[in-house]
Amino acid sequence: MVIDDTNKEILRLLRQDGRISFTDIGKELGLSRVAVKKRVAKLEELGIIRGYKAVIYREENVKMLMEITTVDDDYEDLLDYLNRTGYVTELYVMTGTNRIHATAVAPEVSELKYLARMVSKKFEDKIKTIGCHGVKEIVKDTYGGVDYDRTERERNKGNE
Repeated sequence: MVIDDTNKEILRLLRQDGRISFTDIGKELGLSRVAVKKRVAKLEELGIIRGYKAVIYREENVKMLMEITTVDDDYEDLLDYLNRTGYVTELYVMTGTNRIHATAVAPEVSELKYLARMVSKKFEDKIKTIGCHGVKEIVKDTYGGVDYDRTERERNKGNE
């Protein structure tokens, strides 16, 4: 199945509101509810739509980005460790030489500092560099439901 313009529009509408009805999508695109349902089912079957979930934004959570460069390409045990850690929400092997990116989230900064210390200590012989950075402000997070209005952001700067 080729992703045609109609399917792109269906995906756009679902990305904006994952709970939108097939009827409402059909009204928006000039299709029947049944036609929309068939297209969505096909997109699910092909793995383009991988699921539906409620993403809860918790303002009190702290987010940290970890950039790790390993001494060689033998880092499977480090990936396994990060993958099993409940704090890690995203884990990527990056282009370039032996680079890993992890995103971790916790209610307290101290928990993320502990995670960084544990990773550094446990894998000190495998890690060349590790950079950990707390997220100061989320400007846009499509999957987390955050799309901060830039004008609102500028207005709020005056109130700080």
